[in-house]
Amino acid sequence: MARPPQMNGGDAFDGILDTLARAAEAEDRLTLGQILAAIGTRGFGPLLVILALFLILPVGLVPGMPGAVAVVLALIAVEILTGGRALHLPRRLRGRTLRSALVLGFVRRVRPWTRWLHRLLHPRLVPLAASRAGLAAVAVTILGVAAVIFVAGVIPGLPFLLAFPVLLFGLGLTAHDGLAVALGYALILPLVGIALHLF
Repeated sequence: MARPPQMNGGDAFDGILDTLARAAEAEDRLTLGQILAAIGTRGFGPLLVILALFLILPVGLVPGMPGAVAVVLALIAVEILTGGRALHLPRRLRGRTLRSALVLGFVRRVRPWTRWLHRLLHPRLVPLAASRAGLAAVAVTILGVAAVIFVAGVIPGLPFLLAFPVLLFGLGLTAHDGLAVALGYALILPLVGIALHLF
């Protein structure tokens, strides 16, 4: 299974945040397509991290954002399973917009975290994060999380909670850190139990 190129630790996110900030400063609103273009070809790991943070931070409260993120997560999972290297969004979803002020606020909130990523993320338990089987398992899990968010995302707090395993998977794929991936799996069962109870 082919993999998109990966970058280590906080380096990938520093570059993404710089590009997002420049794009947001140049426009009043950014489309989801522009945001994904800013993330570019850095791999699916950083993209998973950014999408998870969209749900964790206040930008996730924008109406329709959880559903849109769920669809993108599902598409990423399918691309990973099929060995894809780039994400192709439907035109309607690609055209959804966010105010640039929200994107800049997102960048400001996330940027201090990148220095911690340099220290915390290391290649370890690599098969969980980089082997064909490991990537397939992550993709199937993300597909399930996306389905729950899409179907039950209107439940307050549910997308926020389910974003954390996705965040850990994204960090793990970015740095080939299988420990982060394992922690993501460890969160799944209790969170699915909470989701079923709420639903």
